Amino acid sequence: MEKTFLIAVGKVVKAHGVRGALKVLTYGETLAEMSAGEKLFSFEGEAERQLTIASLRPKSAGAWIETQKRVWIAQFEEIESREQAEALTGKDLFIDKDRLPGLPSGEYYHFQLIGLSVETKEGESLGTLKAVFETGSNDVYVVESGGKELLIPAIEEVVCEVDLLNGKIIVDLPEGLA
Repeated sequence: MEKTFLIAVGKVVKAHGVRGALKVLTYGETLAEMSAGEKLFSFEGEAERQLTIASLRPKSAGAWIETQKRVWIAQFEEIESREQAEALTGKDLFIDKDRLPGLPSGEYYHFQLIGLSVETKEGESLGTLKAVFETGSNDVYVVESGGKELLIPAIEEVVCEVDLLNGKIIVDLPEGLA
C-alpha cells in the first residue's frame, strides 16, 4: 500500500467554547476551501487520527489584524467536548497532498520547493532551499550552504527557472546579493 503524503494546512491554537470547537491558524488558503464532511488528520505521537469537518468558519473579530484573518473556527465530528479540543492544542492539521488544488503554470507550493538545489544561471551552486518566507509583496527563499544563509527574493527578475523534475532552481542574483 502506498504511503499517503500529508501536507500541514493549519495549527490548532486553542479550544473555542464548551462544545469542542477549535481555533485554527491556517497555513495558506487550503483550509478555507474545505467544507463539512471533508477529512483532516492530526498525529498523537506516531498515531494518525482522522478528523471529519462538521463546520468551518472564519473567526469574526471587531479589530481585524492579519493574524486574525487567518484564524478559523473548526468543529469536528469526532471532538465533542472542550477537554477533547484542548488535547489538540498545538497540533498541526494535515490533508492528503492529492487534495490540494492545482496551481497555474509557474506557481508552486512551498513543500515542492523546499529541498531543491539553488544555482546561478552560470551553474554556480548556492546551496539548498531550506525555507520560504511570505513577506506580503513577494516570497523570500532561504538558501543554506555550509552553515550560512542567503536570502533570495522570489521575483521574476531573480528566479529564472524552477525545475522540479531535476530538483533545482536557477537564479540570476542582483549585484551585491551574491
